[in-house]
Amino acid sequence: MSSNRNLFLGLIVGGAAIVFGGCGPKYPKCENDEHCQEKGEFCVNGLCQQCRDNSHCSGPGMVCASGKCERKPGYCDDTIACPGNQKCRDNECGAECINNDECGAGKFCQGGSCAERPQCGENADNPMCPPGQDCLGGRCQMKVASCNMADPVYFDFDKYNLRADQREKLDGIAACLKSNGLSANVDGHCDERGTEEYNLALGQKRADTAKKYISNLGVASDKLNSVSYGETQPVSAGSTEDAWSKNRRVEVRSR
Repeated sequence: MSSNRNLFLGLIVGGAAIVFGGCGPKYPKCENDEHCQEKGEFCVNGLCQQCRDNSHCSGPGMVCASGKCERKPGYCDDTIACPGNQKCRDNECGAECINNDECGAGKFCQGGSCAERPQCGENADNPMCPPGQDCLGGRCQMKVASCNMADPVYFDFDKYNLRADQREKLDGIAACLKSNGLSANVDGHCDERGTEEYNLALGQKRADTAKKYISNLGVASDKLNSVSYGETQPVSAGSTEDAWSKNRRVEVRSR
């Protein structure tokens, strides 16, 4: 009797669950689209989602992405502009340019961006420069002559006055620096004889003498920097007159 009673009660409870418990799983879980109809959604992989495919999304550029309607990345039209300098082509944002025709006057397409045309060289309207000028970095500049500064100016032992046979070297250097508007370092050197302090002072006197000579030939003094290295940078090793004579010098270096 007891078992029959329990069975009867179980049937009553189960029926009540069917009547009052609903006809599907609790939202957002689902088994089919009917379980999501109340919210106007669709059953996707057991969950109610806003969309299953692009047809469920409306509006310009809207697509279904992971169950949600979102605007397609990079979409553009007459009302939705592209960021920065990007250009809208076939409703997709892309590079500012894909050819020179998409750039304005005086510009060309370089790596997807419109750039100013150089004055000369590749991509210039006229690749050649006028006579007497070279194309450097896309701009026409006056030709710079190569100044011969390879030959040092030599001095007699313990002297800093210019020797007559050395002045011609500085004449050529000064002319080149002046005509090309160049700046230079004037370095004074000594042989190993004498104290370090004495040779530093002697080297500075030699550098200053050469600097003054060049400046008197028309090179602005602020374009010349004189410095002494004393005996610290010999070009010839040994303790002979031949080696010493090569180390008593001034070197001029353009900068």
